[in-house]
Amino acid sequence: MNSLLFHIVLLAYLLASLTFWFHLGLRRRWIYQLASGLLAGGFVLQTVLLGYRLWTQTFLSWDHVYAYLGLLSWAIIAVYLITVWRYPIDALGAFIVPLAFLATAVSGVPEIIPTTLPAAFRNLWLGTHIFMALLGYAALTLMFCAGVMYLMQENQLKSKRPGALYYRLPSLSLLDDLNGRALILGFPLLTQGIVTGSVWAKYLHGSYLHWSLTSLPLLLAWLMYALLLAGRFALGWRGKKAAFAAVGGFVVVLVSYFVHAL
Repeated sequence: MNSLLFHIVLLAYLLASLTFWFHLGLRRRWIYQLASGLLAGGFVLQTVLLGYRLWTQTFLSWDHVYAYLGLLSWAIIAVYLITVWRYPIDALGAFIVPLAFLATAVSGVPEIIPTTLPAAFRNLWLGTHIFMALLGYAALTLMFCAGVMYLMQENQLKSKRPGALYYRLPSLSLLDDLNGRALILGFPLLTQGIVTGSVWAKYLHGSYLHWSLTSLPLLLAWLMYALLLAGRFALGWRGKKAAFAAVGGFVVVLVSYFVHAL
């Protein structure tokens, strides 16, 4: 059941990613609706899969970084669905859904034999820590996509002959607003994840700061986005500066996560 559901979810996310890109090029409403249906179906099945693994307390290579990517892909789609309910940005799916697909695909790399969930991972406090941190990363992934779209749209506006993409992407003001709101959502969630994680580290290791492979990238992410938050709301970073900061910060955090997790 694990393997079957995983591959169905992976296929649904792949088809949704491709269909969102077709919609970005063709701008047909039925294509967007088809992509949204594929994505929603995949998300429901992934929720069932994660629920099944929690119920049976079995995960695939849980101690490896790839296991967290599966949870992260679910969080990215959840944040995206909430966002498009509030911001009807049709083009957003073409940018964020492929990232969720890649995270899902990579999470299945070490899939060999299901392993029992370690007793330490069954603690509710640690579960809260992981959930908060992943939602924070998902919100910051949304911020990254908004930043990429902002830079692309600004480039189109500065061009003497804007291409077709100019008419596909939303306004700069809307993208900048989404960028800021994603930061406001993601940073507190990331902070809560670190706080709950430090309490868990105290319980498990006797120290609030446990320099493990997973805590280092999380702390680095918090420091970087704290600077971004201060720059945006204290120094007046808006528009292009905020977009560059969102893209650059996300790339650095992503690279550091894999470097420390390997």
